[in-house]
Amino acid sequence: MISQLSQRDRVALIVGGAVVLIVLIIFGGILPFQDALSRLDTKIAARERQLRQVETLRSQFLAVQRQLRDADRRLDASRSFSLFSFIEGITSQVASKENLVYMRPQPASSQDGYQENSVEIKLEKIRLDQLVRLLYDIQNADAYLQVKNMRVKTRFDDRTLLDVVLTVSAYGRSS
Repeated sequence: MISQLSQRDRVALIVGGAVVLIVLIIFGGILPFQDALSRLDTKIAARERQLRQVETLRSQFLAVQRQLRDADRRLDASRSFSLFSFIEGITSQVASKENLVYMRPQPASSQDGYQENSVEIKLEKIRLDQLVRLLYDIQNADAYLQVKNMRVKTRFDDRTLLDVVLTVSAYGRSS
């Protein structure tokens, strides 16, 4: 059948066949392959973003886990901790006994297996650096302590001195 065609028809048939073959290769092989590659590149970028998010969440989780271990350690240390004597000790180190006007224990509260003991203290005629040192010592105590309330007033007779009322709470596990 091809032998019956003229030379010009055979050339046209071969060229047409080649064009059809090239179109099939391009649309059947190359373009779907490129589309698949671009989809895979998009998926890779999305997975890399997810991996970075997981790494961020992991570091946050480890930080919270460290804080929880520290809180548990501090709560365990609170079992033999006397808030009243601790506050009295650090106020005598930071300021003098004359600066301590009063220490009032507040009613203890208990909730979900944890106990909170509070003491309200009033200090008069202390300097700002003494207040900062007191707050630092409370923050870095072995037990789990928190300043729940703080009122600071400057004195009228000497503007460099402060009158401070603090409520400090100690937390521990209920016995």
